[in-house]
Order: sequence, then C-alpha cells, then structure tokens
Amino acid sequence: MSITAGQIGRPGRGRLYIVIGAILAVLAFGTAAAVASLPLLSSSSTGTQVVVARNSITARTRIQASDLELRSISPTPPESFTAVALVAGKGARVDIPAGSPVTANLITTTPDQLNNGDATYLPIPPGYVAVTVPTSEQVGVAGYIQVGDRLVVLATISTAAFGPGTARPVVRTVFRDLVVIRVGPASATGQSGAGQLTSSLTVLVTSCDAEYLFWLLNNAVLKYELESSSDYGTIPTAADSKCPNLSSATGVGPKQVDDRWHFTTP
Repeated sequence: MSITAGQIGRPGRGRLYIVIGAILAVLAFGTAAAVASLPLLSSSSTGTQVVVARNSITARTRIQASDLELRSISPTPPESFTAVALVAGKGARVDIPAGSPVTANLITTTPDQLNNGDATYLPIPPGYVAVTVPTSEQVGVAGYIQVGDRLVVLATISTAAFGPGTARPVVRTVFRDLVVIRVGPASATGQSGAGQLTSSLTVLVTSCDAEYLFWLLNNAVLKYELESSSDYGTIPTAADSKCPNLSSATGVGPKQVDDRWHFTTP
C-alpha cells in the first residue's frame, strides 16, 4: 500500500498542536494566578496608608510622633487615621502592640484629662513633681493662666523670717518659667478648669525646688506673672542634672532660702 506525503505530515502537525496547546494552558494558568494574587499585592503595596504603632505603646501614656509610622493596609481598618499628626499627642487608652493600626477607639483626644482608671499619667519627667499652688484673680493674672503657660513667681517676705535684726519687707523673683500642667481641680469628668477663674494651679518643679516652693508658701506671700510665649523655655523631658532624682531633695530652711535668693542682702 502506498503512503502519500500528506499522510506523513499529519502526525508532525498533531504534535505541534499539542505543544501549542500546552503553552497556551500554561499561559492561561499563569494569568489566572496573577489575577488571583492582585488582592494580596494591593494589601502590601497599594493599600491605604494608615497610622500604626512603630513600637509598643503602653496604656495611659501620651503618644509621641516617634511612636508612630504610616503603613499600607487593605482593607482600611475602621476608625483609622491617615496622618501621624492626627494621633501624636493623644493618650493611649489601652496597650497598643507594635505594628497595630491606631484607631479612634484606642486613644483619647483629651490626654491627661480622663477620669479614674482611664486617665493618662500627668506629664511629669523623671526627678520632677507636680505641685499645686493657690491662686485667685489678684494673684493669678485675673484667671488668664491656662495649661501650657509659663509663670514667673514673686515672693514678698519680711527679713524677720531669717533671723534677728531690723525687719523690712523684701520682694524677690524666686522662680521663672514654671510650666503649668493643670488649672483648677479635676472634675468628675476628668476635665480641669482651664479658661476660668479658679483657686489652684498645678505646676512642674524638680523635687528640690518643691521644698523651696513649700517653704515660701508657708512663710511668704506669692504672686504670679504670665510670661510672653516668645520667652518660653523648653519643656523638660529628662531629669535636671542639679536635682536628678527624688532623693536629691534633702530639706531647706531659712538659711538655704536666703543663700539662694539673698532676701537679707540690702
């Protein structure tokens, strides 16, 4: 039986079709896999940039900008933030693990002014203490002092407080740039009386200066001046080298007070 040239070519073309079909199947599979992976790629590279904790944030602490970063997350977490500035300065209600989105339910917009166990700690650096001093309209700049303001403290005292001799009243500037961290008492809702006439101010001082301040409160008449905002110094964030810890305070009396401010010097 004779075999024609057309019959010889058919098996070769069949193998070619099989190879082409296999290539098309591989391409189709690859395309399908790529399409299926798009959501994963979106979550890692094209998701919404939201604020997350750069490091673990402890409950009841003020959140710093350095504690935060932006990271792409998809889908976008509910109540999340898209800018670090919207979260920095707020207070953490609970512990926030590193890498977790910082959402509105985890923070408070009024740090240091919440009630009971939900309140953040007062912003007191190491070695410092918060001291409450009395005020009034005449003493405290007519009620204009608010949280964050800086005070100059003047003391009026008779030289008789420092020993025998001719008594005479003396006025000295005893403290400058005291940072006001509260105005008035905490209310039931945790809000202080900022922006209204009150009977007390809470200021930040070292534990050593606290002893001098209490001595003056007991023996002198104090009045406050409100500094210009352009004269404000840096808010302390670390211990003062002159009074590095609470045990640095060793007590004061008339001699130490007079040595520091020279009330008896003409």
